[in-house]
Parts: sequence; C-alpha cells; structure tokens
Amino acid sequence: MCGIFGYVLGGPSSLRPSLDSAVRALGHRGPDGHGVFEDIRGEPACGLAHTRLAIIDLSPGGHQPMHSDDGRYTITFNGEIYNYEAVRRELQAAGQPARGDSDTAVILAAYTRWGSRALDHLRGMFALAIWDGLERTLFLARDRLGVKPLYLARVPTGLLFASEVRALLGTGQVERVIDRQALVDYLAFGSVREPRTLVKGISMLPAGTFAEYRDGELREHRYWAPPLRIDRTVSFRDAVEETRRLLLDSISLRLVSDVPVGIFLSGGMDSGATVALATQVARSPIHTFTVTFDEAAYDESSFAREIAGQFGAEHHVLPLAGKTVLGQLDGALAALDQPSADGTNTYFVAMAARQAGLAVALSGIGGDEILAGYPGFRRFPRWMTGAPALKALPALGARWPPGRFVLPARLRKVAGLLATQGDPFAMYSLIRGMFSRAERAALMGSDTGAIEPAPMDQDVANWLGASDGDAVGAYGTFELTNYMRNTLLRDADVLGMAHALEIREPFLDERLIERTMTLPGRMKLASGVNKPLLAQAVPELPQATSRRPKMGFTLPLETWLRGPLRGWAKDTLFGCHSSTCAPLDAVAVRDAWRGFERGRVSYSRIWTLIALERWCREHRMSS
Repeated sequence: MCGIFGYVLGGPSSLRPSLDSAVRALGHRGPDGHGVFEDIRGEPACGLAHTRLAIIDLSPGGHQPMHSDDGRYTITFNGEIYNYEAVRRELQAAGQPARGDSDTAVILAAYTRWGSRALDHLRGMFALAIWDGLERTLFLARDRLGVKPLYLARVPTGLLFASEVRALLGTGQVERVIDRQALVDYLAFGSVREPRTLVKGISMLPAGTFAEYRDGELREHRYWAPPLRIDRTVSFRDAVEETRRLLLDSISLRLVSDVPVGIFLSGGMDSGATVALATQVARSPIHTFTVTFDEAAYDESSFAREIAGQFGAEHHVLPLAGKTVLGQLDGALAALDQPSADGTNTYFVAMAARQAGLAVALSGIGGDEILAGYPGFRRFPRWMTGAPALKALPALGARWPPGRFVLPARLRKVAGLLATQGDPFAMYSLIRGMFSRAERAALMGSDTGAIEPAPMDQDVANWLGASDGDAVGAYGTFELTNYMRNTLLRDADVLGMAHALEIREPFLDERLIERTMTLPGRMKLASGVNKPLLAQAVPELPQATSRRPKMGFTLPLETWLRGPLRGWAKDTLFGCHSSTCAPLDAVAVRDAWRGFERGRVSYSRIWTLIALERWCREHRMSS
C-alpha cells in the first residue's frame, strides 16, 4: 500500500511539477520510504513518484519506482496483489520470471509478458502506472471494484495522476474551483460519484478500467464489469457451500503479509464472519479492534467482545467520548481527500489499529452490498412492485417535494416516492439520498440551474436490462456502484492511509462477487434473519448475531451534535466569511440547521454540510 504520483508532459521543463513536493504531499501514505524517477530523454517527458508502506517484501528489493530487466518499463504501484505467488509461477512456466520477491515485480513481469491482458491474471486491489520509455506511452489501471483510487488531471501540456486529489492540487497546475455538477451529486448522495470529483478538471479513472496515454490522447478501456445474469438453477445448499468456500479463500489470500494483520470487529455479521474464518487459516494470532462509546445505543462492544472471545482473538478496545472526538475531529475531516457524509469512524478505528502496531487490517466492507444486508434491500423490491402504478401518475412538478427542510423524514420520503414515477434510479436515489431536488435548489441558490445528479452508472443500466426482474440483485448493483464505491471504499482508503494503515476487504474478491451477484434475490432475504446466506455459510457465528437488527458501525454524531459538538458545528456552518467557504446559500443552511434542531432534518444531512464546509476551507476551494 502506497502513494503514487506522476506526469507525462511536453513543453519546457519549467512546467514539470516537483516530484519531491508530490512525495511530501503523499508522505502519510508511505512512511517506510520513497522514490522518484524521471525520463527526460525525449518528448513527452515522464516523472513518477512513490511513497512506500512496506507490507510484502520489506527489503530494498521492493523499492519503487521499479524498472524491468531491460529498462524499458518503469512502474509505480499502489495496492496489493494477493495471488502474486501464483502469477509468479505462471510467469516462470511461460519463460518470463519475475525479478525480486515483491508483488510489484510480478506485475511488471506480467505486463512485459502479456501487456494489458496482465490485469486478467491479477487478484487484488490496485492503482498502477507503467511508463514505456521506448514507445513513450503511459499505461494506467485500476482494480475491478475500485478499492484503490487513481485521480487524473488533463493539463495543457499533458497528463497528471495521483493517489489523492490533494497531490494534484499541490502541483499548482489545477485550479481550485468546484465542479458544480459534482456538487449536485454530493448534495444528493453525500459523496461525489466517479468519474467526477469535486474539483473541476480532476477526474477519477473508473473502476475496472485501464487507460493508455499516447500522442497526447487518453483512451480508456473497460476490462471488467459486474455479471449480468441470474442463475436460477442453483440450490440454496450449493449457494451456501460456494459462498463459504469463496469467502474462506478470499480471507486466506488477504492474510498474506510480511507484517501483522488485524480485523475491524463491529459485532455484526460481516466482521464476525471474517474473524470466524480467519482463525481457521491464519498462521499467527488474530488481532481485533472495536470502538466503544458512552452512548449505549451506539455501542456494539459487548457483541464484538463475545465474538472475539469465542474465536480466541486478541481483542483491542478504543473508548471514544464526545470530548475526545472534539479534539481530533478537525484532523479527521482534514484527512478527507474529498468530502464525505460518512467515514469518520474509520479514521478513529484506523488510528487505534496503527497505535497498536498494525499496518494491515481486514474490514467487512462489501458484505451488506453483495448479501443484501441493508434495509433498502427489503424496501426497494416493494417499491419496484408498485412502479407501474407510479408511472401512471402525472408528473408532480420539478419542485416536488416542496419546502425548505420542513417535511418530517417519513413524509419527505413518501412525497419523493410519488415523484419518482417508478424510475428505479430515482427510487434508489431516494433511499440513499441526502437532500431532495427542492432542497438542493435552495442550498445552491438556484431554482432553475442544473440540480439533477448525473445519470445512473452504465453497469446498473445494463443489469436492469438483464436481471429478469430481480429487484434484490438490481439494488445490490446500485449499492456496489454507488454507495460502496463512492463513499465506503473512498473513505476507507484515504482515512486508513491517513494513519498509514492498509485496509483489505475480503467480501470484495472478484470471484466471490461474480458468484454472489448471480444468486437469486430470494436466497438473500428471510423473515427474522439478516443475511441468511452468510448465516448458513458461517454457522460458527453466535445465532443471535444474524437475528439482531442491522446496526451500522457509526459514531454517535447525532447525540454529539446536540451536545458537546453543537458549538463547533454552528461555528463551522455559520462562521466562514471568506471566498473559500462552501458555495451554499447561507439562509438555506440555517434553515437546515433549524430543521435538525426541531427533529425534521437528520444528523447525516447536517454532517454532509459540515464535511463540505471543512473540506472547502482545508483545500482553499472557490466556486
């Protein structure tokens, strides 16, 4: 796990960004070393930078940027290739041995042998760049699910790329201007949907995509997408056995490390299943980490402690009180590379894991998305059943639902549902949404401007056309390509790396995804049992774990915003008078806060505004 940066630029050397500055900007991602490389022998010139968090091959042999044996190719790589030993053997048999013991060396040898088809052989999370000094071209690639970020900026003389937006802003070649369409997406969902970012001129290479930069042109190619079929021939028993086998294999691969590995344990099914199966294949004691709160309604520590004790894990607890968080919250928000309505909890649990001496932790991210763990998986099929009736309704007007933060949450949802006219993406947006169309218009000070979020992801459009009416599968694809990809994974990467902690997601192994996404939705839902497929696949879990109501792993922010964080929140929302404030209407923001105080606006929507405001100040953004 590392930080990467690079450029491919024509023109005078004075336009080339400082690689040393890029290393400093990404230093938190790689405290174990750094390296730079420049090729200025011809046009265009190329520069690569790398900051290293040593996980596999701790020796100097894993140093990057790394060169091929003949010197033609140079790679800078962020991530982990879990099956690198198997690929190494495959390369050896093909007469293309990898030099060194690192997964980076295996990627380089695989690319030398197979070109872009090397990606088909790799299982893992990655964002990488390979410079071809002979052809003077750049190859970029990102993993299938989008676990690792890769940001791009087109500039007049070429292309810049980096692991984080802040490194691109630091070059001075990208203006600190907010993308208005991305701001709409942020207010609609609490995060910006790729490939956009909140910075105009910076985009993200889409998940499952590689790109080639040649002769001043960037051409993108999709190499992976979620499966587009439902297997209605599989039995539930076979599905259970396959799920267990694939999950066990995925966990086993993600325990491969030359440093100790821990597990984030919330007390829920996904992290509990990870602990249960990890203890069967781990070669060293398993460390588990959980956060405790004074507020009992948010505290799952007793469930986490039970699971850790049952499987003999070495359990670590981090108590958090509102006053403690108040002192560290600015640091957590400053660590965000893009604003997010979620993720702050990851910052604190990652901090605890790193303080305990760990550099790698496993997370349950993805379990809810592929195995139907969220309440929306039950709601969405019911709404889809009523879609024909909603389509028959006349359009209820562009301003519906009306009002500025005055409708109670349930009534707002009902009004929003009537306005969807049965459109699946509109329904999903309502379930996952933050601010309604009318509220976005008020916040952006525009009744007539562009306030609709970008269209649904093409993967979802393809799924809806091929899923044969499986609403559970359709909702799962929405979650994979929206909330998980644009919020959970992005936050896990940047907030984990704020503490130089690598977070691995066993539920996001592509083989597990490719199987579970084809299973009929009826297998993933059962009365009184959460995620029945997982409950049967990992029967070692305490039975009560699958019968408890779904409880998100979140900080008690609502309680704190009404108590110890109230003054801080109001100062954040109303105390900025400079050009770097968030470009929101001050009256609408005050209306939203009053709605929160009266119990009509959820804390998550207020937190969305707070995170945006803090991010704009941190990065000196202008509208």
